Amino acid sequence: MIAARFRAGLFSGVSMFAMKNLLLYSALLWSCSLPMTSQTWRLDRARLCFDRPEDTGAINVLYSWVRIEEYRVPLSGGQAACIYLRPASYELVVTSTVPYEPGSRNDEACKSKPLKLELAPNENRTFTIWPATKKGSYTCGWRIVPASAPNAISKGNLHP
Repeated sequence: MIAARFRAGLFSGVSMFAMKNLLLYSALLWSCSLPMTSQTWRLDRARLCFDRPEDTGAINVLYSWVRIEEYRVPLSGGQAACIYLRPASYELVVTSTVPYEPGSRNDEACKSKPLKLELAPNENRTFTIWPATKKGSYTCGWRIVPASAPNAISKGNLHP
């Protein structure tokens, strides 16, 4: 019966306006509450950020892979990324293919030395990823350099 009245146009003006407003306000309420609820899982997590500064040449466009736990984060020159991990012990390694071999498919051919990490709740660490060099030339490998001393994430500063 209601469907017939809609087809007849009896409620089309008021009802469609009311339904659109209800839908709009519901979507607005949901979208405003989502950031608050989606961040709660991070409250005790340690944040690790990785920065790979831009440089020149073939190394700049070569993807390196930041590997820690189940994460495999690809970075090329000029990119940065952050991940959140539970407080625990981890091993961090950066890998890549061989840059001057176009057919290289092994993304673990060039590696950094493993870096052991002990992460505490709310810890915030940043690392700079550099190509390994010897006398100014790239050697197949990567260097992981802590950008600063570890510090805690304040409750109001969850984003990088």
